[in-house]
Amino acid sequence: MKVLADFKCSFYLLTLVLNHATKSYTNTLCLIRKNDIKMFKIKTYTIVLIGIFISTLVVSTEAFSQSKNVNVENTIEYFNQRNEAVGLVENEKWQEAIPILEKLTQAYQKDGDIFYLLGLSYYQVQQYPNAINALKKILDLGGGTVLTGNPVGSDPSNDIMIQIAKAYSLNGDKANALLWLQKGFEARYDEKPFIIGDPAFESFNDDKDFKALFGIDTDENISREIAWEKDLRYLEKRIKELQHSNKKALIKTDFSKSIQDIISNTSTLSDEQIVVEVMKVVGSLGSGHNLVLPTTPKIGALKKLPVQFYQFSDGLFIVDAEEGYEQWIGYEVISIENTPVEEALVKTNVVNARDNDMQVLWLGPYYLGLPDVLQSLAIINDTKEIAITLSDTKGNAQQVIMNPVSWNFTGLAKMPRLKVEKQPLFLSKRDDLYWYEFLPEHNAIFIQFNLVGQKEEQSLKDFNIELRGQIAQNKVQNFILDLRHNNGGNGAILGPMIKTIINFEAANPEGTIFVLAGRETFSAAQNLLTRITTTTNAVFVGEPSGSSPNFTGESGWFKLPYSGLMGIISSQYHQSSESEDDRKWIAPHIPVARSSTDYFAGNDKAMDVILEVIKSSRK
Repeated sequence: MKVLADFKCSFYLLTLVLNHATKSYTNTLCLIRKNDIKMFKIKTYTIVLIGIFISTLVVSTEAFSQSKNVNVENTIEYFNQRNEAVGLVENEKWQEAIPILEKLTQAYQKDGDIFYLLGLSYYQVQQYPNAINALKKILDLGGGTVLTGNPVGSDPSNDIMIQIAKAYSLNGDKANALLWLQKGFEARYDEKPFIIGDPAFESFNDDKDFKALFGIDTDENISREIAWEKDLRYLEKRIKELQHSNKKALIKTDFSKSIQDIISNTSTLSDEQIVVEVMKVVGSLGSGHNLVLPTTPKIGALKKLPVQFYQFSDGLFIVDAEEGYEQWIGYEVISIENTPVEEALVKTNVVNARDNDMQVLWLGPYYLGLPDVLQSLAIINDTKEIAITLSDTKGNAQQVIMNPVSWNFTGLAKMPRLKVEKQPLFLSKRDDLYWYEFLPEHNAIFIQFNLVGQKEEQSLKDFNIELRGQIAQNKVQNFILDLRHNNGGNGAILGPMIKTIINFEAANPEGTIFVLAGRETFSAAQNLLTRITTTTNAVFVGEPSGSSPNFTGESGWFKLPYSGLMGIISSQYHQSSESEDDRKWIAPHIPVARSSTDYFAGNDKAMDVILEVIKSSRK
């Protein structure tokens, strides 16, 4: 065998080197027999070489042992059984899958996917010790797996560690359950706050050691200042657990020092002011996935202005409003108190963790709607009454006093629907995850992909199967994909959409792919845009994207134990492009700005440009 041959070759070469070295130093010793130092050198050098030889022997022996169980006697039977087992798991037929999976792992021990499915199957039928052994085997093979169609569980290595902790817990082994929870957290497990209350840990949900993992102290009779200090110390720990080092971060900071400064000043800050200071810490970490949910704390929840701002190419405008403030929709914002709105927008950068400056346009207006943030940025003095100078379409300015309202954070800001019955195409189904419409007069199909997720009534895979059939049946020549409302989701399920796009180009060499994108094209949608631009000749129309081709993403959750304040920290690096692709965004081939005039008139200028390109290409 080649491994054995390599081993013998290594042994022979090391023997020659060892003999040569020994002879060389022995000759030296003959000349200087009384020099003890020389004798020491001989022994040391010989020992080092022997050590190298032994290390090589161990490595070679391991390589030799690893060659075992590589050859499957009946490969076709193995393949068929593997497919059968995967199908059984997908249909949640756990008990039927186990004997097949056991046979497969006995025949071949290098496939982590099969051990993963076996571990999950054992877990589902409550064979917890067997589940633990199978799941640990995956980690021995190098980490997680990459599987699709699995009805339960998740496959990154940190998720597998948590699954092992659950199995230990359900088997009554608290010590190992806590040990594997800690391992999972240290490996940047994203959903840590949601472990509390999980049925798998019900037996010790109130346990002191279990609570300590989440920063929860059993002593409830503590002062406000100490409670905030405990929260902030836990935040510091959680950031260190989660944060992925990002050399391209827009802002560098010593967040530990910033946290200490907040702790030193808690007695002079209100709860709301502390929340804003936490937002500054998270905002300074330099990645667009870092975010605080300001409505989550039990104390210090932030209120917002009763209007929504949007930054167009011709200014900042009110695009939506609470009841009683609807009359201001369509007005341009000139200033907030005495601060010009352009200056105020730039000031929000201290709380706006961002991948690039398109996120200033996207999320800066959101932060301008939070009075406590405005006060912290020295834009306003009073958070209860905010004076805003507005201008109508004729240029008439007036000052309006607005009072903040309570609200619930439900997601990142999006361009709202117009206050009219008939909506333009790009706003007509903004809340629908994915849909399409034929444009027969342009021999085109318009597909809007608004969130990388799954519908209960139709999976993304099934949607794309339907899409491919419809495209072929209708002989579509122009493929228009709208990602302008899509700020991400589950990037692991993008495969079917990518296949559809590549398949279209391959089947329609004379056709054209158009992609509409902009500031809100973010996270998993950015991954999709990057893949499209690197694998097809798609024409990108609109604004620069909201993130960079390679970025630090994911959503590692934190929840502070006393205040309840929640947020997310970016925890994983996503490389969708070349390793040296340092672009801040993907720039459009046809740049089209968003103006307030077009928006309020229901015009979609970017779409109009695409249709004009299609029309001109026919000539």
